[in-house]
Amino acid sequence: MYSSLLLVFVCAAFATMNETKPPMPGAPIDIKDPNNDQEHMNRVWGAVNGELNNQASNNGPYHFVPIKILSAKSQVVAGMKHIYEVLVGESNCKKGEMQATELTQANCKLRDGANRAIYNLSVWERPWDNFTQYTAEKVRTVDAKETF
Repeated sequence: MYSSLLLVFVCAAFATMNETKPPMPGAPIDIKDPNNDQEHMNRVWGAVNGELNNQASNNGPYHFVPIKILSAKSQVVAGMKHIYEVLVGESNCKKGEMQATELTQANCKLRDGANRAIYNLSVWERPWDNFTQYTAEKVRTVDAKETF
Protein backbone atom coordinates (compact mmCIF):
# COMPACT_ATOMS: atom_id res chain seq x y z
CA MET A 1 0.00 0.00 0.00
CA TYR A 2 2.80 2.40 0.92
CA SER A 3 4.57 1.81 -2.39
CA SER A 4 1.31 2.44 -4.30
CA LEU A 5 0.83 5.79 -2.56
CA LEU A 6 4.45 6.71 -3.23
CA LEU A 7 4.04 5.82 -6.91
CA VAL A 8 0.89 7.98 -7.17
CA PHE A 9 2.69 10.89 -5.49
CA VAL A 10 5.73 10.63 -7.79
CA CYS A 11 3.53 10.46 -10.91
CA ALA A 12 1.53 13.49 -9.76
CA ALA A 13 4.74 15.42 -9.11
CA PHE A 14 6.06 14.69 -12.62
CA ALA A 15 2.72 15.58 -14.19
CA THR A 16 2.70 19.04 -12.58
CA MET A 17 6.32 19.68 -13.56
CA ASN A 18 5.49 19.26 -17.25
CA GLU A 19 2.49 21.61 -17.29
CA THR A 20 2.77 24.32 -19.91
CA LYS A 21 2.57 27.69 -18.24
CA PRO A 22 1.71 30.88 -20.12
CA PRO A 23 4.61 33.31 -20.47
CA MET A 24 4.92 36.09 -17.94
CA PRO A 25 3.57 39.43 -19.17
CA GLY A 26 6.38 41.36 -20.86
CA ALA A 27 8.64 38.31 -21.13
CA PRO A 28 10.21 37.58 -24.53
CA ILE A 29 8.25 35.08 -26.63
CA ASP A 30 9.98 32.65 -29.01
CA ILE A 31 9.14 33.12 -32.69
CA LYS A 32 8.62 29.90 -34.61
CA ASP A 33 10.24 29.63 -38.06
CA PRO A 34 11.30 33.29 -38.47
CA ASN A 35 13.18 32.51 -41.71
CA ASN A 36 9.84 31.98 -43.46
CA ASP A 37 8.29 35.18 -42.10
CA GLN A 38 8.95 38.14 -44.41
CA GLU A 39 8.32 40.70 -41.63
CA HIS A 40 11.12 39.22 -39.52
CA MET A 41 13.44 38.93 -42.52
CA ASN A 42 12.78 42.60 -43.33
CA ARG A 43 13.63 43.59 -39.75
CA VAL A 44 16.87 41.59 -39.89
CA TRP A 45 17.84 43.19 -43.22
CA GLY A 46 17.07 46.59 -41.67
CA ALA A 47 19.32 45.87 -38.69
CA VAL A 48 22.13 44.57 -40.91
CA ASN A 49 21.90 47.58 -43.23
CA GLY A 50 21.15 50.20 -40.59
CA GLU A 51 23.58 49.13 -37.89
CA LEU A 52 25.83 46.11 -38.45
CA ASN A 53 27.39 47.23 -41.75
CA ASN A 54 28.31 50.57 -40.17
CA GLN A 55 30.13 49.04 -37.18
CA ALA A 56 33.87 48.73 -36.76
CA SER A 57 33.41 44.98 -36.14
CA ASN A 58 32.66 44.65 -39.86
CA ASN A 59 36.07 45.92 -40.93
CA GLY A 60 36.41 43.83 -44.11
CA PRO A 61 36.00 45.13 -47.67
CA TYR A 62 32.51 43.63 -48.15
CA HIS A 63 29.10 44.40 -46.69
CA PHE A 64 27.49 41.65 -44.62
CA VAL A 65 24.16 40.07 -45.55
CA PRO A 66 21.97 37.85 -43.37
CA ILE A 67 22.17 34.14 -44.17
CA LYS A 68 19.89 32.62 -41.54
CA ILE A 69 18.01 33.61 -38.41
CA LEU A 70 19.18 31.15 -35.74
CA SER A 71 16.72 32.30 -33.08
CA ALA A 72 14.09 35.01 -32.71
CA LYS A 73 12.09 36.46 -29.83
CA SER A 74 9.62 39.31 -29.54
CA GLN A 75 8.94 41.30 -26.41
CA VAL A 76 6.38 43.97 -25.58
CA VAL A 77 8.20 47.03 -24.21
CA ALA A 78 7.36 50.68 -24.89
CA GLY A 79 6.55 49.41 -28.35
CA MET A 80 7.87 46.07 -29.59
CA LYS A 81 11.41 44.72 -29.35
CA HIS A 82 12.52 41.92 -31.63
CA ILE A 83 15.68 40.03 -30.65
CA TYR A 84 17.50 37.91 -33.22
CA GLU A 85 20.56 35.70 -33.31
CA VAL A 86 21.64 35.79 -36.94
CA LEU A 87 24.26 34.09 -39.09
CA VAL A 88 25.69 36.70 -41.48
CA GLY A 89 28.29 36.50 -44.22
CA GLU A 90 30.22 38.70 -46.60
CA SER A 91 28.25 39.68 -49.69
CA ASN A 92 29.47 40.32 -53.21
CA CYS A 93 28.81 44.05 -52.58
CA LYS A 94 31.94 46.02 -51.76
CA LYS A 95 32.01 48.90 -49.32
CA GLY A 96 32.62 52.16 -51.14
CA GLU A 97 30.82 50.91 -54.25
CA MET A 98 27.42 50.66 -52.56
CA GLN A 99 25.94 52.21 -49.41
CA ALA A 100 24.69 49.82 -46.72
CA THR A 101 21.19 51.28 -47.05
CA GLU A 102 21.08 50.18 -50.71
CA LEU A 103 21.61 46.47 -49.98
CA THR A 104 18.72 44.12 -50.74
CA GLN A 105 18.23 40.39 -51.15
CA ALA A 106 18.01 41.00 -54.89
CA ASN A 107 21.20 43.00 -55.43
CA CYS A 108 23.63 41.56 -52.86
CA LYS A 109 24.24 37.83 -52.57
CA LEU A 110 26.45 35.78 -50.29
CA ARG A 111 29.97 35.70 -51.68
CA ASP A 112 31.63 32.31 -52.41
CA GLY A 113 34.05 31.51 -49.58
CA ALA A 114 32.60 34.35 -47.50
CA ASN A 115 33.72 35.02 -43.96
CA ARG A 116 30.80 34.44 -41.60
CA ALA A 117 29.86 35.51 -38.10
CA ILE A 118 27.02 35.31 -35.62
CA TYR A 119 25.49 38.56 -34.37
CA ASN A 120 22.82 39.43 -31.85
CA LEU A 121 20.55 41.99 -33.51
CA SER A 122 17.69 43.84 -31.89
CA VAL A 123 15.02 45.99 -33.47
CA TRP A 124 12.98 48.27 -31.23
CA GLU A 125 9.87 49.66 -32.91
CA ARG A 126 7.33 52.26 -31.83
CA PRO A 127 5.13 52.66 -34.92
CA TRP A 128 3.02 55.47 -33.42
CA ASP A 129 6.23 57.59 -33.12
CA ASN A 130 7.67 56.44 -36.47
CA PHE A 131 10.62 55.16 -34.37
CA THR A 132 12.95 52.25 -35.11
CA GLN A 133 16.24 51.60 -33.33
CA TYR A 134 18.75 48.92 -34.30
CA THR A 135 21.54 47.41 -32.23
CA ALA A 136 24.09 44.81 -33.31
CA GLU A 137 26.62 42.93 -31.22
CA LYS A 138 29.07 40.40 -32.59
CA VAL A 139 28.90 37.06 -30.80
CA ARG A 140 31.68 35.26 -32.65
CA THR A 141 33.32 34.47 -35.95
CA VAL A 142 32.11 31.26 -37.59
CA ASP A 143 34.58 28.64 -38.79
CA ALA A 144 34.36 27.80 -42.50
CA LYS A 145 33.52 24.16 -41.68
CA GLU A 146 30.63 24.95 -39.31
CA THR A 147 27.14 24.18 -40.56
CA PHE A 148 23.79 25.47 -39.36
